[in-house]
Amino acid sequence: MKKEKDWLFLLPAILVVAVMTQVPFILTIIYSTLKWNLSRPDLPIKFIGFENYLYYLRIPEFPVIPEFYSIFWQTIVLTLSTLIFCAVFGFLFSILLDHQVPGINIARTLIMGPFFVMSTASGVIWKTTIFNTTFGWYGVIAKSLGFTPVDLLSYHPMAVIIFLFSWQWIPFFVLIILAGLQGISGDVVDSMRVDGANWFESTFMIKLPMISQHVMVATMLGLIFIVKEIGLILVTTAGGPGTRSYNLPYAVYMEIFNGSQVGRAGALATMTVAITLISVNVLYRIIKKRSASFE
Repeated sequence: MKKEKDWLFLLPAILVVAVMTQVPFILTIIYSTLKWNLSRPDLPIKFIGFENYLYYLRIPEFPVIPEFYSIFWQTIVLTLSTLIFCAVFGFLFSILLDHQVPGINIARTLIMGPFFVMSTASGVIWKTTIFNTTFGWYGVIAKSLGFTPVDLLSYHPMAVIIFLFSWQWIPFFVLIILAGLQGISGDVVDSMRVDGANWFESTFMIKLPMISQHVMVATMLGLIFIVKEIGLILVTTAGGPGTRSYNLPYAVYMEIFNGSQVGRAGALATMTVAITLISVNVLYRIIKKRSASFE
């Protein structure tokens, strides 16, 4: 039986979460209204309202588009492409791993490996031992086949980043989708066999609709994690050439650590959080609407 003051037991946890998450965000919003250059301590810190936001959003010489919009577009391409690859290959790998055959537990453990490797460490390994055109596997194999290896990190940085993001986050999707597949009742599987459903029909017309909410949840959580990823970008392409492989979090990093602009970095970070929250909210509403249609 619930008591009127049971919520008091939750109060310490609520306070800790609020202090750990909301206070830094509120400080970021406050910083975003300031003109504050860390490399010029002789200059005063001034309140300038929304000027830092306008610095990024204003288009002074149309049709010349400011750099912010190209970075924003790159963030959308990076995130959406990675989510699509993760959802498709995560589902296909989950189908393969949803069978009780000898060694299946070893296979499931191995496929989870990339998810537990620190992104900066895996980025250094991929850059130095695989993508290097002189000493890496890619360069050695291309030369042995008579081709001249192209520096993928310089000429195709976005494709490389999307591949590495997908490589790291597909195991996360497999983890959630495989749990959904293994939650399908044995009676449903037996019914498919009795009704004579072939592999394509049972996989894409029966199992996939039944686990669609698992796919949506994996996509929503993946969006939150992938959109803030900068470690792989930092150690592989460093955002280059130029800003061709920047995403919004990496632009925030460069603004504060390279440009020393606290206010502009705060404005960029606040806009990144706002865009992410809107995207997550849209996905959540889609999941909720889909859940209601099955009730």
